[in-house]
Amino acid sequence: MLNKAPLVGISQCLLGDAVRYDGQSKASQIILEQLAPVFEFVPVCPEVEAGLSIPRPPVQLTGSIETPRLTGRDDASIDVTDIMRQYCASKPAQLARLSGFIFKSRSPSCGLNSTPVFVDGLCITETGSGVFARAIQKHYPALPVIDDSQLDATSLKAFIQSVLKYPAQP
Repeated sequence: MLNKAPLVGISQCLLGDAVRYDGQSKASQIILEQLAPVFEFVPVCPEVEAGLSIPRPPVQLTGSIETPRLTGRDDASIDVTDIMRQYCASKPAQLARLSGFIFKSRSPSCGLNSTPVFVDGLCITETGSGVFARAIQKHYPALPVIDDSQLDATSLKAFIQSVLKYPAQP
């Protein structure tokens, strides 16, 4: 019997898919060249899967560090918080077979301790986490996670080892 590659969730834009708010991708050569041969990726784009369009107005985290809202960066009347919270209430349970997750840094949905949070128009931290990244970490606190800005040689090796040791679900 062949050993199957571990399933790893990944922000879909990192695979080169044009799903970002601006209709672009953020393909990562490190991921495509070094991790694709090791893992089977499960692409996730929370915004698109929640029903938002491509392209779409950019949003940012606002209001508070612990329970931020997702509001328009250029148009404060845009608020997609409820749509994303509904998505985040159900999606993590569908990902039980994952052995790790690679998030897109600085994303209001997928950033992992790298996303700016604004209160009254001022950035109060650069180390917030996106609403989907938070939901995954809350649902699976032991799941190995990393974001694309952390993919240096040392962190990459540690992440791979953590994923390979993580007890996969059937």
